[in-house]
Amino acid sequence: MSDAGRCLHQFRFSNFNEKARWALAFKGLDLPRKDYLPGPHGGQIKKLCPESFTPVLEWDGEHIQGSAGVIDHLERVQPDPALYPRDPAEKEEALRIQAQFDEKVGPEVRRALFLDTMSDAGYMANLFAGGKPWLVRKSYGAMLPLVRPLMRSAMNLTLDKQSAALKATEEGLDFVAERSKATGYLVGSQFSVADLAAAALLSITANPDHADMKRPEPMSKTTRAWMERWKDHPGARWINDMYAKHR
Repeated sequence: MSDAGRCLHQFRFSNFNEKARWALAFKGLDLPRKDYLPGPHGGQIKKLCPESFTPVLEWDGEHIQGSAGVIDHLERVQPDPALYPRDPAEKEEALRIQAQFDEKVGPEVRRALFLDTMSDAGYMANLFAGGKPWLVRKSYGAMLPLVRPLMRSAMNLTLDKQSAALKATEEGLDFVAERSKATGYLVGSQFSVADLAAAALLSITANPDHADMKRPEPMSKTTRAWMERWKDHPGARWINDMYAKHR
């Protein structure tokens, strides 16, 4: 299968983009990636899709926006190995859990993280612009005070939402820890879209040992405090286990 005309448009560090990357890797697809910088990305992505958010999968002239859409597309064009359970009831439950994490947990985890850490401009620039030339990283760090208002607006980053975001993060970790007790997985006894969605969207609490989501060292003070907050939670251990086994 040729990868010509196929590309993942992404943020380098993002739980929703990681979900799409993981699905591609699970399918054995090593596609080129085009990295965007949060803030300046809006106009560029809107040239591809109606909305400005990532990820966007470019596939033979088609543009599929959003991690759930990417996974659904991959399940149709390359069904093996499967992320959707074969059993209809299990498939319905796995998709329900994915939707729960996409709509309720993932955005709140992201909000909680950025409310705690986005004050560290240098480290934020390293996360999003890592791998780009030094001048780009330096310039992006310098412009982050201008980018922050755009990020705050796009992700509804207001301090009055911090408590609710932290509570939703903890509830997400509680859910995966409790739900996985029987088999290690969230639905049935095999890895599915439910596990991938939950582990990817919660990955920013666990710092998994994978190049795509491992935070650069030295961590900023706020980022290290964020990681310390969750490191002993059994849900964080489950995330690292899913990465070790399936990522």
